[in-house]
Amino acid sequence: IELRRIENFPVLENGELNPNFNPDEAEEMIISRWDTPVGIRVNRTSRAWSYPGYNSFIIYEYEFENVTSDTISDLFITFANTFAPSMFGYQRNHGDWSEGAFRGQPPAGLGDHFTRFDLKRWMSYNHERDGLPEEEEEFFNIWSAPGNRGGLNSPQAVGIMALHYDYEHLSRKDQTEQVFLVPADSAGMWDENGKAKQPFLLRYENGNLPADTKTGTWMDPTLRRKTSIWQGIEDSTRFYEQFEPELWEYWRGRTKSSANLSWWQPVSRAYGFYPYVLPPGETMRFSVAELAGYGPGVAGDRIYKDLGGAVRIGVDQGAYFNPVPSWYDTLHYDFLGSKDYIGSTYLQDHPLPWYVTPGVVSIRDVADRAIEMYTGQPLAKYDSLQYKPEEAPATGRYNSVPIPFPAPAIRVEDTRAAANRIVWGAQVESFDSPRLKAAFSHYEVLRAPHPLGPWSVIDSVLPGDPKYFSDGEYSIIDPESNLGDNAAYAVVSVDVMGGRSGMTNLTVHETQAPPAETLGKVYVIPNPLIVTSGLSGSDPGGEISDRIQFVGLTKRCTIRIFSYTGQLIMTREHNRETYGNPWYQLSINNQIIASGVYYFVVEDKETGARSSGKFIVIH
Repeated sequence: IELRRIENFPVLENGELNPNFNPDEAEEMIISRWDTPVGIRVNRTSRAWSYPGYNSFIIYEYEFENVTSDTISDLFITFANTFAPSMFGYQRNHGDWSEGAFRGQPPAGLGDHFTRFDLKRWMSYNHERDGLPEEEEEFFNIWSAPGNRGGLNSPQAVGIMALHYDYEHLSRKDQTEQVFLVPADSAGMWDENGKAKQPFLLRYENGNLPADTKTGTWMDPTLRRKTSIWQGIEDSTRFYEQFEPELWEYWRGRTKSSANLSWWQPVSRAYGFYPYVLPPGETMRFSVAELAGYGPGVAGDRIYKDLGGAVRIGVDQGAYFNPVPSWYDTLHYDFLGSKDYIGSTYLQDHPLPWYVTPGVVSIRDVADRAIEMYTGQPLAKYDSLQYKPEEAPATGRYNSVPIPFPAPAIRVEDTRAAANRIVWGAQVESFDSPRLKAAFSHYEVLRAPHPLGPWSVIDSVLPGDPKYFSDGEYSIIDPESNLGDNAAYAVVSVDVMGGRSGMTNLTVHETQAPPAETLGKVYVIPNPLIVTSGLSGSDPGGEISDRIQFVGLTKRCTIRIFSYTGQLIMTREHNRETYGNPWYQLSINNQIIASGVYYFVVEDKETGARSSGKFIVIH
């Protein structure tokens, strides 16, 4: 019915401050609306922010409206998700990217992936055993250096948490047709108002989810519920011996999930709330957050426990709750499968990657800030508190977290010396908001050969610095520019307390000089091209190790490449305001050329002038 995106950034694309910026709303909202076959109209609003510490979650607010003329009973709201960290990590370390590779069961499953349910945060999440450290020592050391992306290839813990669920429209015991074939499925599930305790369902599944034979059975009231509840002496004993006894009364009667499948098939899940009754024209509201953190916990979190973290036989034998691992240290406890440890000591010897905000490391840290953002309540560590989404507001507050100075809009310009110039205005120095936590201090100008790093500081720039500021703009030259190379740039605003903006102006730029005015000598760089020569940097156009640059070009010319025997290998048209043009050794037939000597002829389209030369390729 509807799909639209709303931007609420404090800085406009032209660098001016946004006069309509609303500090009490997200910087980006996506609103979607659709109808369902059961007569429910869904309105979903997603919200995201760039503020460091608050940029690792997305909050979704749902409205479910009955648009029919009849009351809908036994309404089931289920969030079906599949979460898995880092496609790159699995493809690089295991050569595969499939749901089956994450399972604990043979033949395809590797058994190193675990799903957990953090009861105190109502958060279901999954993570690798050890973050998948890079196996090649050379790359591990490069990626682990300060300012780089980190030496763990799948460090993410990813998941979903419930921020609010509708309590008002929950059915009373006499309003549902749900059958309870086994007394244990309902004993203790009805609260003091005769409504079912939530969540009703938390089931882990494989990736094969046909509606008729699987997802439909989750929500059929004539069938037995798919996950049992916390009830009885055995479960209460588990709370007393493995978890926290004071939380037993709160969780008694709520689903205990299909915990024995949390290692068996860890990445797909159904997180459900039921049963609801919704009269015509009425609306129910739910809010959830999707989150990603650098691991399940931090060093001190090993004293806390989650539901999960053991292989299937462990849960079957009663090992429900297990300590929270991290990338600061390894843990050893029973039922860990093929290896006797979980976690990693990586962060004992290596820095956090550049993209992780210090103090907001793990998915638990991220979840606490999602709660803060949504509820408007002070930041708290919910390992020592029970979050209660039934008591949270039906819509987010979004008006309490500190706002950093925004990053300026930047542009990157070519120079005749092929040294990139980064330019920005001073507008953000005038940014004002009641929730600014400190005064503006300076800018940091950053560059990297690739958006993932390693990032380094070109310079720090004070407001009005005469070295860089003139005619209302700052301008700084990147001394590391190399003709034809791609580089990433960002300018970060920093306040006097060290608070930083997000890198919202990250820009990737190909280093070029203006085109030659007349066609003269054209050069090939490198020449010879030795594929194993170790060219560094990045190039979105192709493999940098395959790249040849033709330089000395006019703005409109044709490049023809010939083999040693005179056969036409490739024709390239150059129609842009740049001095060079890259080629990735692909022939007319889209094949990599062989080692050998090649000739080229460049013809200027306006004057007909020609330039020729030769180059060597060694594979």
